[in-house]
Amino acid sequence: MKKISQSVLSVFLALVLFSAQSMAYTITSNASSDTEVEAVSDFNEGEIYAAFNEVDELVATIEQNEKVSYSDLEATNSELVSNISSNAAIAMNASTADTPPFVSAFLWGCIFNLVGILIVGITTDFDNTQLKKSAWGCLVNSLLFGGGFLIR
Repeated sequence: MKKISQSVLSVFLALVLFSAQSMAYTITSNASSDTEVEAVSDFNEGEIYAAFNEVDELVATIEQNEKVSYSDLEATNSELVSNISSNAAIAMNASTADTPPFVSAFLWGCIFNLVGILIVGITTDFDNTQLKKSAWGCLVNSLLFGGGFLIR
């Protein structure tokens, strides 16, 4: 009975893996139509360079006047810094302080269980959303390994 259940489970998991790969391929292959490809490939470089005109004026002013700094211009509410932010942000991830180090909160919980949840809590100042993600990872790990012991 044990061999039969293991073989059925193995075949089922192989089918799930194969179907997931084939679904991922069909989703990504149909995602880009000709109009989407043209919209991405036909861009105007002039628009990109025009976006830096305000920054170029600011840089030129600071380079010409060695006594003037960005903080001085910001303190006097100069027109040169009106639409410019002094805070740097990483593209597509503006809040890096709210994430745990190295890997996602889910993986911390999945790999290290309760210790991972504690690490996520300490590194994110006990952010509820990150703690929930690591708790889900802990639950998935417990279900996978708990299910593995039930099959034996």
